[in-house]
Amino acid sequence: MIDKNCFNERRRQPYLTYTAFVNTLKRFEQDRVILAKKLTECGGDVLGRTEVLGQIAFTEWFCFQIKHTAGVELDILKKELSAVVDAYEEYVSECNSLAEDDYYSPIALDDLMDTYVGYINLICFCILLHREDLIPRVYGLISKSQFDGDDAVIEELFKFFLENRPELDHWIWEKPYRNLLDAIDSEEPVERVEGMKKYIKLWYRGMKGQALFWGKHEKIKDTFSPYFGYWAMCAGAFTYLYNIDDSSYENELVYPKDLVDYARSAKRDFVCLESGVRILRVLGGQLCPIAGAWFSPAKEGSARSFKKDDLMPVFPASEYGETIWQWIHD
Repeated sequence: MIDKNCFNERRRQPYLTYTAFVNTLKRFEQDRVILAKKLTECGGDVLGRTEVLGQIAFTEWFCFQIKHTAGVELDILKKELSAVVDAYEEYVSECNSLAEDDYYSPIALDDLMDTYVGYINLICFCILLHREDLIPRVYGLISKSQFDGDDAVIEELFKFFLENRPELDHWIWEKPYRNLLDAIDSEEPVERVEGMKKYIKLWYRGMKGQALFWGKHEKIKDTFSPYFGYWAMCAGAFTYLYNIDDSSYENELVYPKDLVDYARSAKRDFVCLESGVRILRVLGGQLCPIAGAWFSPAKEGSARSFKKDDLMPVFPASEYGETIWQWIHD
């Protein structure tokens, strides 16, 4: 997948070694065979199936993330992201079929920081790799659960891609995500840049004592790497969505610069919901991605036509908040 001779130049963080990367993927490939056999042996044991499907989903997600850190081409990862979402959908679906006494939340965002960061990062990979088609499915993993509409960071991401998302003033994890929300709430571009820079610098430090993945790079061995990368993915997603100038923090270790550049190099695409509705939203101040009629809830009677690459207006005095334009039709 990656030639050994160019691995050190291709990897996106310096801790991972070629030997550890290759052997880790081999280990998980063996695990896949074992887990597939266990799943068959479970038969009608729903609780047993949920446990195995949870391990399968973890395996797919870990392998995807370590491939990203190792420097696998983003076009390849864009295709492989489907397998991660498929695995989590099977896991969540099986959990939802558990008896009431056995039920547990498959994606408990308020339990382990790792689960929360993982879910946030999954959304952000969908955004930055232009897999907008997967975003409704990723939302479906927590839809109608206690975490649906319960976290401001998640909703700030979803509001660009889904209908009728709530405006929230509360969040699940204060540290370090309050810094992120402060950054994107800043009104001036310079303040946003400085706020995002602060968040990125404090992100990994804020994980100490909260996330199990913290410090895992120190435990890498040739035979296996428990480290799959340290990435403040939402810094990349919001930098892209809000068109923030990242020149002052693009070289920070945890900032996914390659993904942001990739996202900016391709056009935004529609999100197609099950209802047949197609959604395309962009922030005011950005270039229009596609010609047609647009409107913004930030101003009554705002509907108008734009040509491709027209500058989308901003309504700074709006009580609604951010000026977000939504495509209506051609």
